[in-house]
Amino acid sequence: MIATQMPSGIPQHRLRLKIGAQVRNLSVEQSFCNGTQFTVESFGDDTPSHMTNVKWLLMNTHFWSSFSDFIICYLGLPYLYIPQLAGYGLGLVNSPALAIYSLVTVTAYSGLSVIAIYENRYFMLFGQKTWWRKYRKPYFIIVYIFVPFIFVPPYFNIPEQESARAKVLESIPCLPKYTLDDRKMFVLSLDFIVPVVSVTIGLLILAISFIIFLSLTFWNIWMGEAWAASRQTIMLQKAFTKGVTIQTLYEFFILFIPVVIVLAMIVFWYHDQVINNILFLILSLNGVGSTFIMIFVHKPYRTFTLSIFCYPCCPKLHKKVKDVTQMKTQLSAIA
Repeated sequence: MIATQMPSGIPQHRLRLKIGAQVRNLSVEQSFCNGTQFTVESFGDDTPSHMTNVKWLLMNTHFWSSFSDFIICYLGLPYLYIPQLAGYGLGLVNSPALAIYSLVTVTAYSGLSVIAIYENRYFMLFGQKTWWRKYRKPYFIIVYIFVPFIFVPPYFNIPEQESARAKVLESIPCLPKYTLDDRKMFVLSLDFIVPVVSVTIGLLILAISFIIFLSLTFWNIWMGEAWAASRQTIMLQKAFTKGVTIQTLYEFFILFIPVVIVLAMIVFWYHDQVINNILFLILSLNGVGSTFIMIFVHKPYRTFTLSIFCYPCCPKLHKKVKDVTQMKTQLSAIA
């Protein structure tokens, strides 16, 4: 109230703040009083400095997951005859070889994008003064360059297609002989060893990295005793990590499990076209499901999204978003 008084001869009230400053009793009208304390993390619409990187990493994750949906459902539309490494490309691009390579590579990048989020949380919160700060950039440069080469070896020995198609139809007699205009069955390989080894090596590298950074992040957040952070910051980081973990579990069921099942079907030479179709249907839900998970497990995204779509029927929710925006504007103004 005193700050609103402007008697003659006295300069207007001005409060200077900086990132990290403590603010009490910000607004009586919005019930931010009676000792309610805030920590200034950003001004206006800026993202807090320790969350800027993860914002782009989340976008990176959704780009790759959405791109995989685009390949499966539109560009490539693979119809494969697992355990044979053969099938049709029914999408816009009539190139099954390119569709299969793109699908494997984009799926690997989706997994790597999840690893990057956990690595970022570990480094930003706990690892900036450790030896890891010197090696994290070279590590990601090497891995990002390595991913496109995971599935290159099988393409060095693609068989002659006419004879290969005959062998595929002979090995799985129940296959229907489709007539799809200019679309012909593509056979990547008659020997599954090279493709399976290539995918397995890539899977192991990504899985080991994921387990390491997941364990480090969870251990330091929940078990670490030397984390110098406020109680509110700890609670926010725990909530964010829980949300990312729910997203990760979804990615695990959508990506990791279908890939392992495909590898098992190839190694044990088991064919069931119903299972094949279901597996690729599950993979095609990666981007859509990841988007819904992000909206409903991260409160800021959920509040903003619902305020847009539910504004006519839920004015209270819109008022809540407006109040938060006003509070941020107040912080910006008094800075």
